[in-house]
Order: sequence, then structure tokens, then C-alpha cells
Amino acid sequence: MKSKASIQNSETDKPSSEQLKAQLASHLEGQPENIRAFHRTMNVLEAISFGIMIIIFIIALVVSFMWKTIPAEAIPTAWFLLPVSAAISTLLLAVHTLVLKASPPSSLTVFRSGTPIRLPGKPKGFLTGKAAEIRGWGLLLVALVVGVFFAIFAWAAWTVNWAILTSMITILGVLLGVGIAVSILFNMAQMIFKTRKA
Repeated sequence: MKSKASIQNSETDKPSSEQLKAQLASHLEGQPENIRAFHRTMNVLEAISFGIMIIIFIIALVVSFMWKTIPAEAIPTAWFLLPVSAAISTLLLAVHTLVLKASPPSSLTVFRSGTPIRLPGKPKGFLTGKAAEIRGWGLLLVALVVGVFFAIFAWAAWTVNWAILTSMITILGVLLGVGIAVSILFNMAQMIFKTRKA
């Protein structure tokens, strides 16, 4: 099998779910049986992780409504575990991408359109080879950073460790502030360049 990276785009900017599924099936045909078995196993694990994410969301919602009858620490802990579960799903998706050398690798409808995070620029469509590996390593890094950050946040909320909570809240506030500012500036720049081209 060739290790060249390729980007397979359709005529539209965003390929349909059916196109991505067909491209993934075509990619899997050229793979050995152990890779196809790994793909089937990862699809099951990704579905389970998505189910766990839904369960954690429901628990966090129920705990929030039962605030008078439960320990106060349980509410923020439950909500901080939600991004941890999303990071676990993203971690599974990253490993799946790296082993298959294809992105998006999942047959699960939620992950079929690729990463849940929309990055600037045009959608890349179905990626294989080196381009898919780069996306996989990026997803892995993001999943680890987000997962560890919010796991520490959840632990600090449960144990009411104000020293860690204060630091985490400051870091989260700065990241959100910078992220919002960069997003606004990026959108303004896009609008300026679009009006100049028109």
C-alpha cells in the first residue's frame, strides 16, 4: 500500500456523509484483515464512549436539579467530567485515525463528519496517509490536554482544593478570553478579505 498522503475532496466544500462512508469503505478494502478488525473494534469502543458521554450529561443534569439533597461538590464535578468523557471519545478517534491512516475513520454518525471542532479554513474532506496522521496526532494532543485539564478540575472541585481551583479558573478564564478575542479578529479579517474580493 502506498504511504502517500492524499486529500479526496468532492465538488462541494463539505462532503456528504455518504461520500465519506464510501471513501472509508474504499480505503478499508486495501487494508489487511487485522486493520479491518481493529476498525470494527474501534467503532464499538467509540459508540460505547459516546454512550458514556450521554450518561454523564444526564447525571450532571439530574445532579444539578437535585442540588438541595446532594453534596455541593457533586455538581461541578459532574459537569467537569463531561469534557473528560468527550476527551476520551476524541482520544479513541485519534488512535483510530492513526492506525487506519484515514480521517474521519469512524462509522459512528456523530464522528463521521470528522472532528467536532471546526478549524479555520475549508473542510479537508476524507484524508489518508500523512495528512490523516497529522490530524490524528493533533486530535491526540488536544484530547490529552483537555482530558487532563478537566480531570484535574473535577478532582479539585470534588476535594474542594481552592489552591488548584483558583489556578484552574484563572487558566480557563484567560484561555476563553484569548480564544474569543482571536475568533472575533479572525472573523473580522475573513469578512474584510471577502468584501475586497467581491
